[in-house]
Amino acid sequence: MEAPKIPSLFGFRSKKPDKFYFEPRYYNERKEKLQKRYDRINREVNSAPASEERNSEEFKSNLRENWGESYSRNRTGGQMNKRVIIYVLALAILAYLILF
Repeated sequence: MEAPKIPSLFGFRSKKPDKFYFEPRYYNERKEKLQKRYDRINREVNSAPASEERNSEEFKSNLRENWGESYSRNRTGGQMNKRVIIYVLALAILAYLILF
């Protein structure tokens, strides 16, 4: 037995939800970095010696770009977790000795 359908009053009907559509975009970070490096080297080879201000700006941008690559939380995460556990245990033992 089916549940009875309630007729819509005055011809109003509920709107069906919109369908979700997502078109993924491909992004190749390695290719982009390689292209930037190629362009920078090409400029250095083909251009006359640049002013010192331009060199310092390139140095700063290069430093910022490479800074994130050298430090990774994933590599140091395990060591940090071990240290935190050791500190918590040491504090717990110290608190136990002081209180009892």
